[in-house]
Amino acid sequence: MAWAVSALALSGCAQSAPGPVEPTPHRIDPAVFAAAGPWAVEFAEAAVAPYQVGILSDGVITADERADARARTSKCMRGHGYRYEEHRDGAADIDPLHRQSESIEQVASYLADCSRRFDHDISMLFDAVRRNPEHRAEAAIQVACLQRSGVVGADYTERRWRSEQADDHFSFEEWSPEATRCRLDPLGLLRQG
Repeated sequence: MAWAVSALALSGCAQSAPGPVEPTPHRIDPAVFAAAGPWAVEFAEAAVAPYQVGILSDGVITADERADARARTSKCMRGHGYRYEEHRDGAADIDPLHRQSESIEQVASYLADCSRRFDHDISMLFDAVRRNPEHRAEAAIQVACLQRSGVVGADYTERRWRSEQADDHFSFEEWSPEATRCRLDPLGLLRQG
C-alpha cells in the first residue's frame, strides 16, 4: 500500500498528537535570527528543535542543509518502518517497508514527529526565501506579475487579489501557464537559477 500525501498537510500545517520530541516551550526571539533579515520572524518560528536552530542561526538555508533535513526526515521515517520520499512540489510518497498496516493517523503522527525533529519548515523556508528574498507583500508581487504577464489588466488591485485569495476563487484562469508561473515564481528569481 502506497500513500501519496501532501507534505504540507502532514508536516507543518496539520495538528497532530504529541510525539517524543516536543516543540520548544518558548518562542525564540527573532533577534537571534537577525542575519535572516526580513525572514527573521519565520526563522524563529521554524526553530522548534536544536537541529533547526543549528541550520537557521546563520540566517541562511543552503541547498545542502535542506537536503540533509529531508534525508534525516526520511531516515527517521525508515525507523518507523516507512519509506518516505518528498517531491519537489511538496507532495510525498510514504510506503510501508514491512507490509505493516497502520492508520493514516498513526503514520501522520510518525511524520509529524520526524518533521518536528528535522525538516519542520526548513524546506518551505528554503523555497520561500529564494522565491521572495526581500519578503515583499505577496499581494504586491502577485498582482505585478499577473499584470506583467497579461493575465489581468492594470485595474486589477492588490485588494482584489487578497479578497479573491481569501475566497479561493479568482476572476482569472488561475491554472493558466502564466498565472501558475506567477503563483510559483512571481519575481522570476527561481528561473534565474
